[in-house]
Amino acid sequence: MNLASSYSHIYIEEGVRNLPFSVEILQKFPKAQIVSVEDYKQVFNRGSQSFEQQKRSPKLLLAAKKEQFIYDGSRFVQDADNPNFFYNALSLNCAYDCAYCYLQGMYSSANQVCFVNLDDYFDATNLAIRKRPSKDYPLYLCISYDTDLLAFESVAPYCREWIRFCASKEGELDVEIRTKSANFAQLSKLKPQANVILAWSLSPDSICETYEHKTPTLRSRIKSLTEAVKKGWRVRICIDPILPISGWQEAYSGLVEEVLQSVDASELLDVHLGVFRMNSDFFANIRKRRAPVDLFYRKWERKNGAVTHSDVEREELSQYVAALFSGHVDTDRIRIW
Repeated sequence: MNLASSYSHIYIEEGVRNLPFSVEILQKFPKAQIVSVEDYKQVFNRGSQSFEQQKRSPKLLLAAKKEQFIYDGSRFVQDADNPNFFYNALSLNCAYDCAYCYLQGMYSSANQVCFVNLDDYFDATNLAIRKRPSKDYPLYLCISYDTDLLAFESVAPYCREWIRFCASKEGELDVEIRTKSANFAQLSKLKPQANVILAWSLSPDSICETYEHKTPTLRSRIKSLTEAVKKGWRVRICIDPILPISGWQEAYSGLVEEVLQSVDASELLDVHLGVFRMNSDFFANIRKRRAPVDLFYRKWERKNGAVTHSDVEREELSQYVAALFSGHVDTDRIRIW
C-alpha cells in the first residue's frame, strides 16, 4: 500500500504549517490540494459524515494537539505488569481497515489526523517520567495505540522521532510500537534501543484476508519482524484478538508453526495473547456505521461496559494458543489478557 501518493487533499491548521514535522510531511505530497483550516475539528467532527465513503478515500489532517498528551492505560490493553502504564495519541485513525477494530466506533470520521507538535509530546512525557507512580519501574508508554505508526512511517516518521527520543531514557522510559505492517525497512538504519519494543500483531492468513483489509500478508509481517530480531531489536509477538472462526484451531496452529519456523523463539521478548473485547458504545456505533460483518452479529457477552467472549470461551481460545508456544517460549513470557 503506497501511502505516499494516496492523499488528494491535506487540511492543515494555520498554526502548524511551518513546524518541521509538517514541512517534512507536506514535501511528500507535491500534487495534493492544501487547505488551511483554523481547527482540524472543523473537518474531523463535522456532521453527516460517511465513514464508509471516507475510508475508501481518506483525507489527511495536520494539526496541533492542545491538551492531554498522555492517558492512563486502558483496561482493554495488556499492561505488561507495569504499574506505570500509559499511552498517547499521536495520530487518529489508521491506514488499515480491520473489520474488528474499535476505532470505527470511536470516531465518526475515517480521515487521518496527524498531530505534528512533537516537542509538546516529548515535554509531557518527560514530566510523566518524573511523576510516574512507581519509581521502581520505567514509564511504559504505548505510542501506536490509536493507529498503526509503522504503517504510516513513510508519510509521518513518528517512529524515527520517538526512537531517537528514547535513546537517552533507558531505565526511565519503555516505548511499545505496535504494528501489523511489513515496514521494518523504514527503521532498519536506526540503532536498536533497549527501551523500544517493536510489537507485531499477527493473524492466520484466513483472518488477514477476511477481516484485516489493506494489511500485509502474514508471511510479509513475519519476514519484517524476523529482520528486526536479526538487527537486535526487542520484538514482541501479539496474537490479539484470537477469533473463533471455523477451523480456528488449525488456523492458529499453522500461524504459530510459521512463526517458530522463521524466528528463534528464545530471541523474542515475549508473546501477548488476547481475545475480542470492545467498549459497548463503540460496538453499537460500528453496527450503525459499517456494512454488516459477521463478527458483530454472533453471540457475545456484555458485562462491565464491554462486549466480549464468555469466560469459558476466552479461556479455551487463549489457553489453546498459549499451549502452541509451550516448550518454545517460557511460560512467564506468555502474557494473556
